[in-house]
Amino acid sequence: MITAWRKWVSFSVIVLIVLALVYALLQNRSESSSSLRIGKMAPDFTATTLDGSAVSLSDYRGKGVLLNFWGSWCEPCVSEMPRMNTAYLSGLSGVEVIAVNVGESRGSAAEFVSKHGLKFPILLDPGGEAAGRYGVVGLPATFLIDGEGRLKKIIPGELPQFEGIMALMKEVQS
Repeated sequence: MITAWRKWVSFSVIVLIVLALVYALLQNRSESSSSLRIGKMAPDFTATTLDGSAVSLSDYRGKGVLLNFWGSWCEPCVSEMPRMNTAYLSGLSGVEVIAVNVGESRGSAAEFVSKHGLKFPILLDPGGEAAGRYGVVGLPATFLIDGEGRLKKIIPGELPQFEGIMALMKEVQS
């Protein structure tokens, strides 16, 4: 009888510990995602360009921004890049396309950019800090930011059509 009682108490303690851990994880996740809300200021970050210059998102204040997180190993990312490049080259004033490479070396990103002839700004986020500020868990992920620096829209996954990319850019055109 005492052995059964001890097993029950041990089991109850384990269940309570697991529930406390799950609760703590969910709290941390909701706190980090609560800072990323439509209409609120987009998190600022500083990253380096392919030539090694430091650039901050806030440097683009006054322009709308289509901010895209990507990786060269990500098939949907590879698929959407030519459409993003064509949209960027359309010359829509008051909007900037910025692509942040997540988790790769400067060399890998530069090789990809050269191979695909990309002309828009590429930033490097090898440690994933910028992606973390935006709660990115899968690539690609795109964020629309208006000229005042406020988050306007979050688009998870691939941007499938040129026309859709142009429409997004027009939403934040300053």
